[in-house]
Amino acid sequence: MKTLIIGASGKIGRYLLEYGNINYVYTYNKRKIHKGIHFDITKNNLNRLCKKFSVNKIVLLFGISDPDECYKKKKYSNLINVTKTRKIIDCLIKKNIYFIFFSTEFIFSGNKGNYSEMALAKPSQLYGKQKYLIEKYIKKRTKNFSILRIAKTYGDKLNENTLISNFISSLKKGKREFKVATDQKFNPLYVRDLKKIIKLFLEKEIKGVFNVGGPEQLSRYECIEKIIKQFKNKNMNKIILKKSKLKNFKFLDKRPLNITMNINKIKKIIKFKLTKIDDVAKEIIKRNKLN
Repeated sequence: MKTLIIGASGKIGRYLLEYGNINYVYTYNKRKIHKGIHFDITKNNLNRLCKKFSVNKIVLLFGISDPDECYKKKKYSNLINVTKTRKIIDCLIKKNIYFIFFSTEFIFSGNKGNYSEMALAKPSQLYGKQKYLIEKYIKKRTKNFSILRIAKTYGDKLNENTLISNFISSLKKGKREFKVATDQKFNPLYVRDLKKIIKLFLEKEIKGVFNVGGPEQLSRYECIEKIIKQFKNKNMNKIILKKSKLKNFKFLDKRPLNITMNINKIKKIIKFKLTKIDDVAKEIIKRNKLN
């Protein structure tokens, strides 16, 4: 029996498949991955894939996750994130296959913060609305699932488009002055912690809705401050941060301000300590000999 990962070519999928796993079958659509199977949810048949590999668990990583991309291509993003996702879920329910669906912190309005799993979801942007529609669809039709509401993730590789790597890569290119938002708060989540959580959920077939974020509730400005503090003084003193409001950055769709989540529920299940952003920054700086 195998676990199928649909949409494994994205950031989370690449970490999940790192070093290989013989128990995983994984797909890609546009971005080809080594030993991956091409699968287009708008055209291909999931039944055949499940039957061919005796699939008994599925991780749903596919979808359009950039809020601005969703807003710019409303019709297409609705097709992928809602219509075709529902069809995939219908197939899984019919086959009684346990699955993990990835939702988002953006299902919340961002007015209060520290949202629990029971808090009222009131998304203000299209991407959050699409995810919440699927959450409700799943909960009405089955109990054989886990919904993980994922906070903003970051990794430890310099060639990826995530929080720490973007900042450090810019430093390497000579940039020293940064305009950083102070008024949006979230739970930055280390993607390797998420990888452990996914593996645990698959092993135990844990069911329900879970907020999944890092151990700290921080603004982007506070995140960057923590990264800078890992540099030696001679390097730290050359970096200038300029405080700004999120509204001063160009986004096509709204960005809620306080999307921090209460993660007590997930902390009771996992058997490890969630990683702080300082520790990852320190390791990246050391590995790349940047001090």
